[in-house]
Amino acid sequence: MKKLLLLVLGSVVLTGCGGHKQVSPQEAWQGFCKSIPSAAFNIMTDRQQGIDKNAALENAKKIQDQHARDYLVSLVEEAYNVPLYEQMAQKEKAMADFGKGRYESCVAQQP
Repeated sequence: MKKLLLLVLGSVVLTGCGGHKQVSPQEAWQGFCKSIPSAAFNIMTDRQQGIDKNAALENAKKIQDQHARDYLVSLVEEAYNVPLYEQMAQKEKAMADFGKGRYESCVAQQP
């Protein structure tokens, strides 16, 4: 869970600290979206490892940017609608599948 938080926070911070060039809100969102496939994979990994949904939601709610926080909370909600599988092959498939297409869906929800 800490990996998810660090990954997303690092992405948001890095997109906002461009040094010389001011980053537009659209560029910042696209930078955030680049981390989403990996974040989605980590969220589903937590789900398949039996991490409590409330703990996952609490971590997602620590994100300062409201739109990014809402997006991550929706991913957690979606992940916890997937069954907790017993077989490792099923767990791995769920984790891999959950990250697919996430960049595109994230960009489409740009504020």
